[in-house]
Amino acid sequence: MSLELRDKLLKSVEASPCGVRELAKKIRRKTANVVSLIRAMEEEGLLRREELRKGRGRPMLIIKATSLGDDFLRTYSMLNLKMLRSRRADLVRAARDAEYAERLESRGLSTFALFLELNSIVGRDNLGVA
Repeated sequence: MSLELRDKLLKSVEASPCGVRELAKKIRRKTANVVSLIRAMEEEGLLRREELRKGRGRPMLIIKATSLGDDFLRTYSMLNLKMLRSRRADLVRAARDAEYAERLESRGLSTFALFLELNSIVGRDNLGVA
């Protein structure tokens, strides 16, 4: 699930705690998708569900943000305000690096395994082991 969708859901819940159907209408998503997103965010500790009993029948589930969810929302909003700046040279270098990684993968080499090997070599070199 995307960060933007998590942000949208947390903002909706922050404005007023509500049930799953209301939340699905607010963020304009299918109820099943909202339920799976809520479960994922609940496992991450960003949301919590509370039962609200109103007379007879099935209790309504109210979705509320946790303190970690509030912190996520603040931090995500701050990051959206920061502009990314890069020079043309940075973009050219990134393109060259991507082409190099593509060539390595076409030869059957794992870029991740090579990265780990390079890290271990640099780590040993920093410790004075040759």
